[in-house]
Amino acid sequence: MTKKLITKTLIKSYIDCQKGLYLELNNPELKNLKDDPFLSYLASEGYKFEDIVISLFPNANLQATFTSNGVLVRTDILTDDSLIEVKSSTSVRNEDILDIAIQACILKETGNDPGVYKLAFVDNTYSLASSLDINRLVRFEDVTALVDEIHPEVEDLIKIARKTANAKRSPEREVGRHCLSCQFIESCSPELLDYSIFHLRRGGKKIDELLNDGVNHLKDIPSSTKLSGYQELQVKASGSGDIINRDSINATLNTLRYPIYYLDFEAAPILIPRYKGSSPYEQITFQVSIHIEESAGAKLKHIEFLHDQDTDPRRGLAQFLDQKINEQGSIVVYHASYEKGRLKEISDRYPEYSIKMNGLISRLWDLETIFTKGHYLSSKFNGSTSIKKVLPVLVPALSYQDLNISNGADAFISYLQMIDDKTTSRKKREIYNSLLQYCKMDTYAMYAIVEALREVCHE
Repeated sequence: MTKKLITKTLIKSYIDCQKGLYLELNNPELKNLKDDPFLSYLASEGYKFEDIVISLFPNANLQATFTSNGVLVRTDILTDDSLIEVKSSTSVRNEDILDIAIQACILKETGNDPGVYKLAFVDNTYSLASSLDINRLVRFEDVTALVDEIHPEVEDLIKIARKTANAKRSPEREVGRHCLSCQFIESCSPELLDYSIFHLRRGGKKIDELLNDGVNHLKDIPSSTKLSGYQELQVKASGSGDIINRDSINATLNTLRYPIYYLDFEAAPILIPRYKGSSPYEQITFQVSIHIEESAGAKLKHIEFLHDQDTDPRRGLAQFLDQKINEQGSIVVYHASYEKGRLKEISDRYPEYSIKMNGLISRLWDLETIFTKGHYLSSKFNGSTSIKKVLPVLVPALSYQDLNISNGADAFISYLQMIDDKTTSRKKREIYNSLLQYCKMDTYAMYAIVEALREVCHE
């Protein structure tokens, strides 16, 4: 008989590595717990959505718990004729089917098989009119056939989990890409943390192949391994340090045109629509920071917009952009697809600003491409081209560490707190100022990186 209780979440979390499951049950103190504000936000939004779905089933059995031979599952909604699993996703995913299939196995073992299994998820084609229409927000799909199809392999998976739970010693680790997101990596595989092959850009299955061959670090990748041009540069940088192509950097910088606008948006992906015409998970852009470099050597100027009310901020933002950015000059952004997406949304929503927004889109200049193309590559980037990785290398004097808000997830979560009626006036002012500081830092960081690259080109 299984002594330790295994949950559905544990079975799913360690499907790729039974050692992880063993450690979770026997040595949880070895976990390196890191707060992820974005995942926490998604979870809270998911709970709100679950409450909405539950409201449609006033007579159902909610959060019913079933245990069989050491495995515990908790169902979201159980009616007389079906089990309904609630997910805040916008489609039927394989992981959701696995989730339901694990529950189905235990329900069958305990003699509580409802026979029909359904998934409730978000219909992201829904657009809010005057008030929330729950029946249009929620989609239901019968996934019984999909659950039945994988039932035998899920039964085997549960058997392995039970065996692992009762093992006297830890199983051997099963190394793969799943290790990078595992909370036990620091105790189980510390050698994979320091510029390992996990940082091979777009490595995909090649990472698994190299791990299976015993290769842990980029510098140890055999010369016979077929790699992309960028991956080859990564391997080279792991042994020789920074790779700097001054000619390519200089040529790229020479395409900048004055006045140069360094621009950054902040937006909130809100699941349950709250403004007329908005849809689930639509990005609601609420803030912009712009540093302006009028000419070479000119004093840097700064302008900003931050909406502070629980109303749709996007028209005010559109007006700000229309009035503050003229018709000439490069608009420097970092990871242009994001800013392009926000400008396109404003253009589609407010046709009167479409010409201006499309003009801004045509002038976007993506600073990140200098790094994604390998013109400047450092082993300290750890395979990432995020501004949070690049800035400490090129401009070590600048840091986000002392800011109250230091990443995009914190920014939009704080914004939603600021516009909440329950938040005190004092706290609202505190958040408002912190948001201004954070977004201003983002655009100043871009300017500082460009300046650092200019200096590099003249060394």
